[in-house]
Amino acid sequence: MALGYPPYQYLDEGGEPDGLDVEVARMVFERMGAKPAFEPGIWDNVVASLRLDRLDCVAGMEINDERRVFFDFTTPYYSRRVVLFVRAEDRSINGLKDLHLKAVAGDRHSFVERRLQEEGLLRTVRIVKTRTKDESMRMLLQGNVIAVIAPRAVGLSLARRYGMAVRVIDVGDPGSPVGFAVAKGNAELRDRMENALRELEQSGLLQPVLDKWLGSSW
Repeated sequence: MALGYPPYQYLDEGGEPDGLDVEVARMVFERMGAKPAFEPGIWDNVVASLRLDRLDCVAGMEINDERRVFFDFTTPYYSRRVVLFVRAEDRSINGLKDLHLKAVAGDRHSFVERRLQEEGLLRTVRIVKTRTKDESMRMLLQGNVIAVIAPRAVGLSLARRYGMAVRVIDVGDPGSPVGFAVAKGNAELRDRMENALRELEQSGLLQPVLDKWLGSSW
């Protein structure tokens, strides 16, 4: 699981794993008759550990063709939509073209980066890669970046944590499907998780968890 990624994955005030993906993982493994041991870490390290067989699975990974080369996934159980966050009082940024010659915190190879590439703007924007979304939002709070690229629910959650008023700028992301990832070829574990996930969905136990963590932030 990742650090600093509320409401999906994070450590609570007591240092315990919490979040939507953590709760769903616990429910899935309970159905499988097992108890998960969570290994929190920086996202890039988490993904690398799965590739190196140091982890059995990763909770809540966005599914795309690049990742399918290395991992097998359960079917998705929700989607994440990336948006752009700016300080509420900053009226200079209203779209991607306004990021010209500006520093923006976010992941590389994101939907926003692809849009910047398509519009011929990528070389004029400095994307600052951070270790966590928490770090990205703190940089916005401190004025070290003009904007943050983040899933809508994550940015809103962190903005509330820091008491920071933000504006959300829609960049046209239709949303990325999210599921559990296992190492390529580990069909046995993937199928067991898939079956448990589908049972939770069909029994009506999954939707209340999604609503609890996401509310209107979808």
